[in-house]
Amino acid sequence: MAAQAGPRDVVKSPEPKMGRLKGGANTEAEAAKLSPAQLELLIEGAEWRFNAATNSNDRKQAFKRLTWLEAQRERLHGIEAPDRRLPGRQTDIE
Repeated sequence: MAAQAGPRDVVKSPEPKMGRLKGGANTEAEAAKLSPAQLELLIEGAEWRFNAATNSNDRKQAFKRLTWLEAQRERLHGIEAPDRRLPGRQTDIE
């Protein structure tokens, strides 16, 4: 009789180090392993996180993550990253 895997047989992966996003790319090598669809999903999540952030530190971290992911998409797949600036931080250069 074949053994069936039950809920107790699930193997858990080790917890990520502090500061690393679980389930996402945190280095260029990890980003290179992702498909364009997976990378797009991470970008959408980072954009949502940026828009939903309730304080300036969360917004800044989400913005940095978003721009880094878009830069990886541009580097790996040639999809041009939009020119973004963190709201409230730009100066009038004109």
